Amino acid sequence: MRRGRSTMLLLGAVLALLAFFVLFTVLNGTAAKPAAIATPTPIPHAQVLVTTKNIPSFTVVKEEDVTIKEVEVTQIISGSINSQLGPAPDPKQVIGQVLGREYGQDAQIMTEDVIPPGISQILAREERGFVITIQEINNFGGQMFDNDTVDVLWTRNFEVTTAIIRPDGKPVNNVKQLPTTKKILDNIKILRVIPLRVGGNARKSTGPVNTAPQTNGQQQDPAVAAAAALQGLYLEDAPPTAALVLAISDQQAEVIKFARETGKIDLALRSKEATKEDIERTTGITDKIILEDYGIPVPEIIIK
Repeated sequence: MRRGRSTMLLLGAVLALLAFFVLFTVLNGTAAKPAAIATPTPIPHAQVLVTTKNIPSFTVVKEEDVTIKEVEVTQIISGSINSQLGPAPDPKQVIGQVLGREYGQDAQIMTEDVIPPGISQILAREERGFVITIQEINNFGGQMFDNDTVDVLWTRNFEVTTAIIRPDGKPVNNVKQLPTTKKILDNIKILRVIPLRVGGNARKSTGPVNTAPQTNGQQQDPAVAAAAALQGLYLEDAPPTAALVLAISDQQAEVIKFARETGKIDLALRSKEATKEDIERTTGITDKIILEDYGIPVPEIIIK
């Protein structure tokens, strides 16, 4: 019995030792195995419009003042001009405009700070700003835009007195109002076109223009009303539909003011490709010139 008991104790010791060895091996292998390294998630990038130098407030932005910079999206300021939610920013969005506040170097440009420059900021040193209002007949159907150039024509009626000798030999003064037209200014730059007509171009109007009851008690067709309203804009006494801010000299300002107050001004729109060499010197037009130089026949009284 004693011998069998000793055998059992020995067997238990061996099993315990074996279990310890297995446990030690497992734990040692687990500790020796390197821990898995987590791969960091890459931060997406986007493009943003930034300044290249300090820009004082209300200073016209030049091409060299701004650039496009790629940054992490976490660094983009909300409201800035960037590509996070749309296409890549374009420096042309701010070039020629002004910023409503001062910007430091490498600052992200905010959309709300970009505003059109004032007239004085886009005038050359020798230029003056001058405003005239025009009717639709000189507005080219709303197709006149900023930076277009025009020639100015002036028409005026002059009171001409001619002495006529009557058959009895006595002189009689014959007074007539005779018109004359002349191009008085060339190549005048338009800085701004300010629409005065509500709703923009009447040709693009899709809603009713005049829904007042007609004499037959029915509403006028919107298309007919729109056409009538457009035609009304070209009447001689039609109200102005645009104001033009012109860039002119002091002398030209005096010419336009005098011409506007003593006669009628009309505009001729110049080509974008026209240069100063394309300016045509004109004679002006009177009854005599148009009859003699253009071969206009004078009607004769036929006595039957």
